[in-house]
Amino acid sequence: MLIDPTTSYDQSKITYLLELREKIILHLAASFPPEKILMSLSKVGIIDIDENKKEVIFGASNDFMLTQAKKFFNKALKDAVQNCYNPQYGVNYMIYNGFSDEKNHLLIDLKSFLNIQSPKKEKKSDSHVSSPLNPSIKNELNQYFGILFLPEYRFNTFVAGATNQMAFAAAKAVATAPGTAYNPLFLYGNVGLGKTHLMQAVGNEIMQNFPDKVVIYLPATKLIEEIVTALRSNKMDAFHKKMATIDVLLIDDVQFLAGKDRTQEVLHDIFNDFHMRKKQIILSSDRPPKELSQIEPRLKSRFGLGLVVDIKAPDFETRIAILQEKLQVKGMQIEFEYLSLIAQYVTSNVRELEGALNLLLTRQQLSGQEISHQDVLDTLTTLGFAVDPSTPNVENLLKQNKKSTKNFDTLVEIVAEYYNIAIADLKSDSRKKEITTARQLLMYIAKQHFNWTLEKIGDYFGGKDHATAIYAIKNITKKLKLDAQIQHDY
Repeated sequence: MLIDPTTSYDQSKITYLLELREKIILHLAASFPPEKILMSLSKVGIIDIDENKKEVIFGASNDFMLTQAKKFFNKALKDAVQNCYNPQYGVNYMIYNGFSDEKNHLLIDLKSFLNIQSPKKEKKSDSHVSSPLNPSIKNELNQYFGILFLPEYRFNTFVAGATNQMAFAAAKAVATAPGTAYNPLFLYGNVGLGKTHLMQAVGNEIMQNFPDKVVIYLPATKLIEEIVTALRSNKMDAFHKKMATIDVLLIDDVQFLAGKDRTQEVLHDIFNDFHMRKKQIILSSDRPPKELSQIEPRLKSRFGLGLVVDIKAPDFETRIAILQEKLQVKGMQIEFEYLSLIAQYVTSNVRELEGALNLLLTRQQLSGQEISHQDVLDTLTTLGFAVDPSTPNVENLLKQNKKSTKNFDTLVEIVAEYYNIAIADLKSDSRKKEITTARQLLMYIAKQHFNWTLEKIGDYFGGKDHATAIYAIKNITKKLKLDAQIQHDY
């Protein structure tokens, strides 16, 4: 770790460094949730650029903040520097005492810059029964820990699917009856799958339905920081008193407690107290309790006392639904074909899905043009996905030679894959619902977009007669006005 010497800055240099920091933060925002950036980088700024060593120097007022930045964002910061400044440059870190000055000019307010809103507190009328807890305690604890619940993290903005349904149901059960259902609740899964979203949704729901309860969300790293500070300042009694006022405690990423023996000891005591008083604990990790390394066996045992449930990567349909939910929140629309293309390549987690969508929307805003198939492919390539340039483009298929059987064959392949059925079934006499729906949609497209005759349509689909084709076209025409699922599929 480097210690920065006294440095003077003229206004032009301050402006330049600030603008570069803004670009880097925006680049990170395409891949990381704003609250994660705020948590680790709000007090980290760019203090210099070393042209000789080809490094952008990031600084903070203490070693802990720099350690957090390196631990969670080192690779991402390097990538951002190479994208936003110079592909030949790396990153380095220094302690910079100037950040202890509240009037310093090298830090922008990330909370405002990233448009993170604090949750609004509902006003209570005098008719409400007074809480036995002093109302000032909640404000004091929020101020003490400095971690807020994000209002956008609600159950109604979480897209549940086959791979996360159990975790979603368990979280809702806990929010309905904290301290009784699944205590503790332990959620685990890879990064970017929605663990933090679910945890904060529980917190928001409990605060809304049980306004007398004190609900605190803490990343494990923040808990470590608070315990270390209390130990160094000989204020553990005050720390325990504050913890004793909490009714619902949510600790995120407990795998980072590995090797922190004193913190684990304190958490063990807190855990026992919460369990005895039937206070709710929710934990998250990137692996199940039994696989956590350098965690005391007695603590791992307590982690598994309630319900342990995993969250897996979303399936194809859920990935599309997630993209649609993100667009709805933004009040924007994108062709279903393009969402399908993103979902086809971005398969590992929700964070990467949202990052791809944000980058695509940014491209659109900068160009002022409508999104095209090529824009989606370029976006995916920029994010490092090995895109197959021959990926079918429905838009072009419909614009090309209307009577081309070759183009229609490709379209049939796409539809068959979407409905997960065999092409042979589309040309058979099967009356299974999904096969009939797909066949009728294709007959409609053949007529409306390829201008095929009824005879050609019938022949293509296994020798069907005119009446079958006419019925299919009329049925889809009607359903496109009334049936939301058909509108979605089309």
